[in-house]
Amino acid sequence: MKSSSELIAKQVFSVNAFYNKKQNQTKILFFKCLKEKKSVEYFEKELSKIWDDVDHKFMDKQIYKLKELVHSNNVEEALNLGRMEKEYEKTMNWVIDDEYFKLTPESEFTKFEQKFKNNVDRQFKASQKAIDNMDEEEYLTKKIDSYNKNINQVITYFNSEGKSVRQVQLSSYLSMIHNTNLTRSGWNQTMGDSELIGKASFIIPYHSFSCPHCLEYQNRVLTKFQVENIIGVEAREQTGDILHPNCKCTLSIYWDRSQIGIQRYTEVEAEEFYKLRQKVNTLTLEKDNLRTDMKIAEDLGDQAKVDQCRQRINAINKTIRDIKEQLPTEEMQKQITAIKR
Repeated sequence: MKSSSELIAKQVFSVNAFYNKKQNQTKILFFKCLKEKKSVEYFEKELSKIWDDVDHKFMDKQIYKLKELVHSNNVEEALNLGRMEKEYEKTMNWVIDDEYFKLTPESEFTKFEQKFKNNVDRQFKASQKAIDNMDEEEYLTKKIDSYNKNINQVITYFNSEGKSVRQVQLSSYLSMIHNTNLTRSGWNQTMGDSELIGKASFIIPYHSFSCPHCLEYQNRVLTKFQVENIIGVEAREQTGDILHPNCKCTLSIYWDRSQIGIQRYTEVEAEEFYKLRQKVNTLTLEKDNLRTDMKIAEDLGDQAKVDQCRQRINAINKTIRDIKEQLPTEEMQKQITAIKR
C-alpha cells in the first residue's frame, strides 16, 4: 500500500513552497519599487497581480487524491486480510463527499492572503517615507534583514487553548491549515468507509516522523469516541487548526491484531526524528528565501550581502547532510529528501 502520510507530507510541502514563492516575488517587487522610486499606485497594481484571485483548485485536487488513496488502502487492507464483504467491494471507487470533521474553507485562505497583502502595502508606504530621511543604500541594505520579521512573519499562530504561540510566515500558516484539511479528509474517508460496512473500531498505524501528539495513540485499537477525542470533538463544527497542525497520521479501519505493527523506536526517538524532518523542510525553504535576498542584494550592488547569503546557503546544505546522518535507516534518510524541492 502507498503511504498516505508520505503523500500528505509532499502535498503540504508543495503548498508551503507555493506561498513561499509568492512571498519572494513580493519581496523582490518591494525592493525594486523602492529603489526605482515607483509610485504607490504602481506598487499596489503589481502586488494585486500576485495576491488577488489566487487559484486554490490545486489544493482541492490534492485532497481528492488523498481520499482516493485512503479508500484504496482501506479496500486493499480488507482484501489482504480476507475481510472484504460484498457490500464493501461495490465501493471500490467510492470517495465520500461528506465531511465528518469540518475542513477550513477556501475563504479563510483568501482572508489571510489579503491580510498579508494589506500589511505589505502599509509597509511599502511607510518605507517610502522613511527612505527620504536616510541614506538610500544604507536603508535598503538594512531593510533586507528586517523585512522577514516585519512583513513575512505577521500571522499570529494560536494553540488549541487560544493562546498566542508565535508569529509565523503566511506560507507556514496556510500550509498548516492545508495539512489539517488533508489529515481530516483522510480520516473522513475512513470514517465514511467504516459506516458503510458497519465497523466501529479503528487504528492509527505507526509511521516514521509521526507528530508527537499521535505517538501515544498509534498501534492501539480505538473506538469512534476515542477518534473524536484525538482530533477534537469540536472539529465537527469548528474549522481552523486542530490540536496538532503538523499531523500526517493515517486512520485505518481495525480488523485484527495483524495490523498492529512493530514500533522500532521509543517515543523520545520518534519525536526527535519528527523534529529533524521539520527542520529539514524549514531549512530547505530558507534557502529559497536566501536566494531571493541574493538577487535583491545583487540589484543593490551589495556584494557583501551576496557573499553572506551564499555562505549561509552552504552552511544550510551542510546542516541538512548532518541531519540525514542522524537518521537510523536509509529509508528514513530518503523520506526527508524525497520531496521535490
